[in-house]
Amino acid sequence: MSESENSALTGVVVTGTGRVSLPPDVLTARLGAEATTTGVQEALDRCSVAMTALAAALREGAVADRDRRTSGSTLHQAHDHTGQPRGWTAVQELTVRLRDLDRAGELISAAIAAAGDEARLHAVAFDIDRDSDEYAAARVQARQRAFADAHAAATQYAELAGRRLGVVITMREVNGGYPPPYPMRMAAMEAMPVEQGELDVTTTVEVRWELLS
Repeated sequence: MSESENSALTGVVVTGTGRVSLPPDVLTARLGAEATTTGVQEALDRCSVAMTALAAALREGAVADRDRRTSGSTLHQAHDHTGQPRGWTAVQELTVRLRDLDRAGELISAAIAAAGDEARLHAVAFDIDRDSDEYAAARVQARQRAFADAHAAATQYAELAGRRLGVVITMREVNGGYPPPYPMRMAAMEAMPVEQGELDVTTTVEVRWELLS
């Protein structure tokens, strides 16, 4: 077996990671309506009325249709603390992407007020718009840093083994680099704008280099 063929089977395999921090530009909120009554139709009607008012408030706040989507709708029997049936609970959920972070707290508060006692706020999290130019540029830079990180480690290992680093044999990206949204405290909603922090756009690459004598 030639040296090049042997290197293709062995060589040195290194994983490199690159991170680029970006400020969030989107706030995702999961909110909705919930109503419990003795009758099925009454529960559905009350929940629907509250949800309609909530959605109308978001539209009045200039939240685009593409940033609003129904994320869940359920109907189940409700029980008291002894386990006995006490009626029916209807639930509807809406996921909203708010792009004006300075107005996010105001918009959510208005939507909840419009829905009244049936309103529910389930979760709020900061995120990054995957279609933005800033995110695309961060992905490019994260890949560059990941490869540089892997190359530096591979060079060191080659030197420690008394060898030289050859050409790249194989290379694959281990992940897509999407940062997970990070939740914010519900109590912070009234105090918007809050300190938003940053999200990491991360890319990990696995590279195999040949080792030369």
